[in-house]
Amino acid sequence: MENRIKRALIMAEGMKITPADLELTSRYAKYEGRGLKEARTALERELIERALAKNKGNLTRTASELGISRPTLYELMDKLGIERK
Repeated sequence: MENRIKRALIMAEGMKITPADLELTSRYAKYEGRGLKEARTALERELIERALAKNKGNLTRTASELGISRPTLYELMDKLGIERK
């Protein structure tokens, strides 16, 4: 952390250190510039795909991990165009 701050002091272009100077990115950066509906859809897709990968495609475990029912998972997968394997 100390090294990052020292580097930011050297690299900063203005009188203030910004998150970019500290090489920090927002966890929401990939959703910036999107509308709420589009960002929500992207987040749902990402969470479902991660859970499916973690659970090796097991839909029952994936639904359980996400806190939804299997029918709800099926609906979301169909809506988002995620193939059932």
